[in-house]
Amino acid sequence: MSFSPLLLTLAYVAVAALLLNLNLASRSSRAVKALAILMVSLLYLGAWHGYRGLVGWPSPDPLPDNFRVLWVSIEDPDKVSGEPGAIYYWVRALDPAGLATGPPRAFSVPWDEDDAEAAQSALDGMEDGDTFDGRRTRMPMAQIEDEHSAIDDEGGVRAALGEEDRRPSFEFVSVAPPTLPAKTLPDETD
Repeated sequence: MSFSPLLLTLAYVAVAALLLNLNLASRSSRAVKALAILMVSLLYLGAWHGYRGLVGWPSPDPLPDNFRVLWVSIEDPDKVSGEPGAIYYWVRALDPAGLATGPPRAFSVPWDEDDAEAAQSALDGMEDGDTFDGRRTRMPMAQIEDEHSAIDDEGGVRAALGEEDRRPSFEFVSVAPPTLPAKTLPDETD
């Protein structure tokens, strides 16, 4: 068992006790005391959200543009409870040479049927022993049926409105196994 949550809780209690002691002994106005209590409470919330990122909760941040897929977990949407579903990736970023760098990191991506199918095919390949690299791509633009449903972006390119048209999807590419140098046999002279 990790003692980090216990130590973090004790640190919160110590700060709250110190604040209470200072507020009881201080001659400051009630507004200053209330502001100090509010700021410490906000510090607790900020520290909790920061701590969750340290203990391995998947990040909602965008995936790197190029990454090595270590594992995938797919949670389909649940129609009964209304849970939207998610795809969890355990990845390592790739450097420009295509080599995995840095420690592995967990990411959470909202469930989408196309992304889930691509992730499942990559997962099936990984279970067979294949290695996959992933890269973010853009989904193809939908056909613009109405002139009012399009806008000009900064580059003058017309794009259909709607988040679905600009949402990144993922493409997985099988990585060839590394080639090893030939082994030389030792001389067998007696």
